[in-house]
Amino acid sequence: MDAIQPASEIFDSLSKLGLTQNESRIFLYLAQNPGSNGYEISKNTGISRSLVYGALEKMRAGGVIELTQTKSSSYLLKPLPEIRDTVNHGIGQAFDELERQLADMKPLPADELFVTIQDRMQQRAKLAYMIKNAKKMLFISAGINELEWIHKDLQQVPPFVAVHIFSLSKLSDFPPHFQLHSKGMEESFIQSLGNLKARWRILMIKDRSEMMLCGGDEQHSGTAIYTKNNMMVTFATEHFVHDVKISNIERNYNISDYTENLFNEYSPENSCGESEKR
Repeated sequence: MDAIQPASEIFDSLSKLGLTQNESRIFLYLAQNPGSNGYEISKNTGISRSLVYGALEKMRAGGVIELTQTKSSSYLLKPLPEIRDTVNHGIGQAFDELERQLADMKPLPADELFVTIQDRMQQRAKLAYMIKNAKKMLFISAGINELEWIHKDLQQVPPFVAVHIFSLSKLSDFPPHFQLHSKGMEESFIQSLGNLKARWRILMIKDRSEMMLCGGDEQHSGTAIYTKNNMMVTFATEHFVHDVKISNIERNYNISDYTENLFNEYSPENSCGESEKR
């Protein structure tokens, strides 16, 4: 029988659980051949017997597999829900111990740092973490397409957290306790504006203590900046409140906004055009 070559997707998942390459191959072999012994696993995976037995013992101690006596020293995978509970319990214990060990340390203040996040999945994870851990308020400025990125996370925000969302786009399908500040523009109209076309941005302020700004030319590229810098958080908060205030004044007094026209001549496209004319 040919050696087992795990599919890359499954291998990646097992690697994230802390399994080595050999342990992952053994895991997959036992998933297909429960009740195999060390000799059979070694023969059919191509892993040496000494490495197989070492990996099996480690996996058994880690709560991934169990020993059965239906045959001499044969092994079974535990059910996935049981493995999940074991892993979660172990991670919880490790974090409890880590918190205890770090409790007496006094790190230098880090509130002045600006963290740059390039990876899209890490940006998404950071925003989700901020939403999940908000205690008092969330201020969010974004378009409807950008809000789709975090929509599921926002649905889980408890009512005691004040959520204010400002957007040029029409907003709908948010919990009733959210405060929505929408300028009611159609997405097609927003994308027709030179300075906004194919651009995206999410500004999130959590508890007036930290903020994150993601942006780029499209939703699949760009950079995010995260900081607890008090001056920047205050500036971003005032900017958000200002946007909401101006929008409310325009709505209440039926004021038309032509600001975009004032700055179109400074857009990159027009700047290039002026250079060519010269």
